[in-house]
Amino acid sequence: MFKKKIEGEVKEAPKKKLPGWMIIPILALLALVVWGITKLAPSDSAGTQLAVVTAEKGDVRQTYNTSGTVESERTKVFYSPVNAPVAKCSAKAGTEVKAGEMLVTFDVTNLERDNEQSKLNELSAKYSNQDAIEQSNRAAASAAQAETQAANAESTLRKRISEKQSEVNQLEQAAQAAAGDASANAAKAAELQQKMQENLNQQSAQKAEKENADRELANLPPDADEAKKEVKKRAEEATNALSTLEQEYRTLEQQMGQLGSTDASGIMQELAAARQELDALNTSLTDLLNSKSPSVDTGLTGGQRNNMQVTENLAELTALTTEELLNKGREGIKAEFDGIIANVQAVEGSSAVQGGELFTLVSSKDVYVSLEVPANDFDNLKAGGRAEIKIGKNTYTGKLDSIDRIALPNDKGNPVIKARVHISNPDENVYIGVNAKVSLNVAEAENVLSLPVEVINTAADGDFVYVIKGGIVKKQTVELGVISGSRAEIINGLEEGTEVVSDTGGNITEGMKASAVKEQ
Repeated sequence: MFKKKIEGEVKEAPKKKLPGWMIIPILALLALVVWGITKLAPSDSAGTQLAVVTAEKGDVRQTYNTSGTVESERTKVFYSPVNAPVAKCSAKAGTEVKAGEMLVTFDVTNLERDNEQSKLNELSAKYSNQDAIEQSNRAAASAAQAETQAANAESTLRKRISEKQSEVNQLEQAAQAAAGDASANAAKAAELQQKMQENLNQQSAQKAEKENADRELANLPPDADEAKKEVKKRAEEATNALSTLEQEYRTLEQQMGQLGSTDASGIMQELAAARQELDALNTSLTDLLNSKSPSVDTGLTGGQRNNMQVTENLAELTALTTEELLNKGREGIKAEFDGIIANVQAVEGSSAVQGGELFTLVSSKDVYVSLEVPANDFDNLKAGGRAEIKIGKNTYTGKLDSIDRIALPNDKGNPVIKARVHISNPDENVYIGVNAKVSLNVAEAENVLSLPVEVINTAADGDFVYVIKGGIVKKQTVELGVISGSRAEIINGLEEGTEVVSDTGGNITEGMKASAVKEQ
């Protein structure tokens, strides 16, 4: 505008020149205008303006979203306690009932007649079991008695064998001793006989000497006194020697008589007889052991006893007394807890069979969400973790209380892990069998430093953010912790209050000039 004004002035007086005193003020005015325009325009020296956010403390919660089916934790199937027609059935599938509400009543007209046979069957089962036990006990007692008798007979035989073996050992020792004595006596007798023979020979010699001396003495002349004296001396010496030898002979005979005759034949006969008896006893023991049959358990097996117990229990169940059955029939079937009727088998006018299914009641207060989580997401399941459940327009709290330890194929053939989320605060708006959205609390960090996830960049060497220091953009490496859908925990790399570039335009480079503009 100012330029146009000047041009207009020039056009009005193109041939006139401005006075000198006017040129200087005009130039000053132009310089002032240019300076103002420069101040108002952005300066390139300050660099690009970038939006920043502040690293601040708060709670970061990582969640995993999935869905499942609402199911009841408490389910009870009600069975008929009697054989009787159903008089009335108010149980209707899908209806809500209260604890104590009458749902089924029975016609008990034919109850007594129908159960008479059951009572007889109960008695028959008990008597059959009693008979089997008594027969088993008898067989066991008989086997035990036979085993005891066999054991006693075996003990007696072994004792007699031991005694007879001792007798044989003693006889063998006596026979050996007798044989040794006989041999020694024979040698002694031969020695004595030799000495006796030598004695007799010496006696004969002394007798001959005496006889010779007597003949010489008779043939000597009367006056041969000296010769007679010498011959008499020889005769006396022979007589004395003969007397000594005779005495010695008698001594030898006494010694011979003392030896006696050692005869071992009697001992050998006793030994042979004892050995024969020992062999007979051993044969009897062998026959006894061979005749013993292997030990057989004549008692009832565990399976037999269990089967008898089951049979008796079934008989007792089906043979309750008429009064008890009548009472049960008159009591009818009532709801044991607040819940919803799920499955009804009872039909009014039809005959209910004892033990037959009537209806199913599921609790509407004890409920959970059944999940099927893809196997690859198993690490998002933390037992005990908090959960938020959304059923229709209503939101509930819960807890992940069970996780299967194996992944199995679902209906589509994909491996899934089943889990259960207990609903802590169910109300009348919870419907069994409907779909529920579940948000599982995977990890949580309270009062920690965090940033919006969109301002965090990832490179091959780790995570980083951009910060502005001294008007220059720089990379700052960070270590992340818990990451939610919107924020990420900063474990290392930043301090509280640090301003981080939040511009996501993609034109940010390290080293560029920039100034921070706080996001509103």
